[in-house]
Amino acid sequence: MTDPHQNPAATRVRLIETAERLFVERGIHAVSLREIAAAAEQRNTSAVAYHFGDKRGLVTAVYAHRLGPTNEGQLHRLAVLDEEGRGKELRGLVEVFVRPMADRITRAAADPDAPPSYFLRFVAQALYVEDIAPYDLAAETWTRALDRLYARIDACLTELPEPVRADRWRIFVGLTLHTLADHERALQHGAAKPGRRTDLLVANLVDAAVAVLTAPVAPATRALIEPDVPREPEAPTDD
Repeated sequence: MTDPHQNPAATRVRLIETAERLFVERGIHAVSLREIAAAAEQRNTSAVAYHFGDKRGLVTAVYAHRLGPTNEGQLHRLAVLDEEGRGKELRGLVEVFVRPMADRITRAAADPDAPPSYFLRFVAQALYVEDIAPYDLAAETWTRALDRLYARIDACLTELPEPVRADRWRIFVGLTLHTLADHERALQHGAAKPGRRTDLLVANLVDAAVAVLTAPVAPATRALIEPDVPREPEAPTDD
């Protein structure tokens, strides 16, 4: 049972946001469910298990809590791109991926009454925890926009060999997440501020991401992915 004096929905959000912060500060494996419950001021130290089952369920809840609004923003931006006839334009698609995430951390930093944003640093950690990140983008409603973006961005890169396209997506996601996670940290600790400099960083990130996705494949790289051409057997010689 959870604390009977608290609204269950409010308790759930408090646990999610406390877990997100502790995961960033100490690492996902280093924080126990009991510690999260205690930090969230729950009398029952089994509150996390009651609401989420286990740590994987809690991690999924953090993703859903944060990506739900981001997903809606990205779907809206995709619809606007389609209305403008730019739904297959790579730069527009990259901006749909990048800008809603950048906007949420700058909004949090610009509001003195809002708690710091931790989500992108949480994602940067969760990506490296085996079998815990949502890699199946089609499986959840809150990753629907990411699933559509992946398909559309991939369709913009058909001139690249398939293994290269798959790698470029991972490199693009890593570049975006780690750059914004570092900026999230800088905003929290006063090393950066929302405004023109942050806007420049985001615009520069979009430029760099497009360049990463579309960089030409060097001959040496192509040689690593194309199958070796079998050599013709040598003709027998008369001795």
